[in-house]
Amino acid sequence: MKYRQTPVRIVSVIITIVLVAALISQIKVSDIVDTLFAIEPLYLVLGFGLYVLSYFLRAMRFHVLLRKQVGIKDLFNIVCVHNMVNNILPARTGELSYIYLLKKLHGRKTGEGIATLFVARVFDFIAISLLFIISALIIRDLPEMIIKAVWVIAFFMVSIVILLITLLCFGNSFINLVRNFFRRFNLEKKYFVDYLLKKGEEMVEHFEEIKTTGKIIELVIISVGIWLFLYSLNYTLIRAMDINLYFFAVLLGSTFAIFTTVLPIQGIGGFGTFESGWAVGFITMGLAKEVAVGSGFGYHIMILIYFMILGCHGILRIKIKKS
Repeated sequence: MKYRQTPVRIVSVIITIVLVAALISQIKVSDIVDTLFAIEPLYLVLGFGLYVLSYFLRAMRFHVLLRKQVGIKDLFNIVCVHNMVNNILPARTGELSYIYLLKKLHGRKTGEGIATLFVARVFDFIAISLLFIISALIIRDLPEMIIKAVWVIAFFMVSIVILLITLLCFGNSFINLVRNFFRRFNLEKKYFVDYLLKKGEEMVEHFEEIKTTGKIIELVIISVGIWLFLYSLNYTLIRAMDINLYFFAVLLGSTFAIFTTVLPIQGIGGFGTFESGWAVGFITMGLAKEVAVGSGFGYHIMILIYFMILGCHGILRIKIKKS
């Protein structure tokens, strides 16, 4: 396993060095430091409060997805650790920490962990797409070429949402199609293939339960709430860095940075890739290149501090409960 992860880590290191070096060459590092030290503590406290609220809603969403069989406090601790690990490890491999902790601490099946995580990510994408499209409708003072590009992105987001919902709603048909494919090549009984098919069936079964209990609307509302808190956090920190953009411009611009978090290969801790997406988004919103790049690094450092604090809190609480 370590041997397989080595190329990913090497690529992540290379990406981090190349992108960070390229971005840093566009600004003065001292400007980032000065900006961070100039931020009023009240903004940092407010931002942290919004970040904690987004974690609470994430825990509540998992609570609903797990049929309320695991407490919100316990899930909050898991979310704290999961988000910290996910932000540090490359290629979103930290997602596995949620599945591992859920199984180890609460005895939930691996398939259930995969299912709830996958469904949560689908609702995340639905919420982001909805807010992105609303912002695109509200913002009217962008160049025509940028507006067209934004609507192309919105079209692809809606297409992906439809694909994901279709996959969830017709999961049994999809699993049967995959099973028949492997059966044709006599691979159905192979351990790895059989394992994947069983986990797939567990995922489909779990989502069928979600549909029958009528929790879809509740999950959509919670997911939109999560991202409203996160976008409000982005707006708060942007204003803290003395950048005068209104809320929906911040929402639209920072979504480009969020897109980078789903890339298969990222920089270490997201550094380099995140700032690149952030710079593209906010240059599109009219910021100067130096301001867009500098604010990206400043924001990323503050978020790093936030999720490290909450991650350490989650680890400590889990250890206390186990002892």
